[in-house]
Amino acid sequence: MEHAIRTYETGSDGRLIPAHLIHVLQHTAGKHADELGWSVRTLHENNQSWVLQRFYVKITQLPNDGETLYITTYPSGADRIFAYRDYIVKDSKGAEVARATSSWVILDFSSRRAVAIPESVKEITKQFGERLLELPKTRLQSITNETPVDTFKVRRHDLDLNRHVNNVKYIEWMLESVPEETFYNQTPLEIDIVFKAECFPGDIVASRLEDKDGEFLHTLYLEGNEKEVCLGRTVWGKV
Repeated sequence: MEHAIRTYETGSDGRLIPAHLIHVLQHTAGKHADELGWSVRTLHENNQSWVLQRFYVKITQLPNDGETLYITTYPSGADRIFAYRDYIVKDSKGAEVARATSSWVILDFSSRRAVAIPESVKEITKQFGERLLELPKTRLQSITNETPVDTFKVRRHDLDLNRHVNNVKYIEWMLESVPEETFYNQTPLEIDIVFKAECFPGDIVASRLEDKDGEFLHTLYLEGNEKEVCLGRTVWGKV
């Protein structure tokens, strides 16, 4: 798919906001899943849905307002419980903007548990190319001994078709928590996030952050019961 960057998708520096880049990737993935007969709306007919489990993106550049992105995405494999999808983004000159990989589960709404990936989905993944990016082998670590740097109240506007918080919101909250000097002067070159629990309107999500010399570890959890919502790692630098 092609996507022309809109002004409202750019930040104070005039460049594409990382969260909007991820929105575009997931929009493209959703369109392709629909073509393949496995969209979120189709799964809803069986009281199920796709839910993102892990997302990992490496960013090479963030283009400006008015530039066009060219996105390629396809299912890149599946096992018993996870289905994988990869992405690559290029600009109008063919230069790479980003590449990413993701793992998804099918959530049953009645049990709120993941179900086995159907064999027909596994067969679909064999029609496409090689992996564009591997998920990191290391497990993300939770942060428990740091004072939260931010809290966010879940709004109704934060919900998606599954009526829980849209996964990109968690990424926005993670990036919001980094120091201002880093946020305004550098770019998240890598974003790695694992989703662990759902959030709903009225929930208060707190953010913990640990700085490891330009690499940040993130933990988002529910204020009150300390239930972890997601774990993350971001690596920052200049592009």
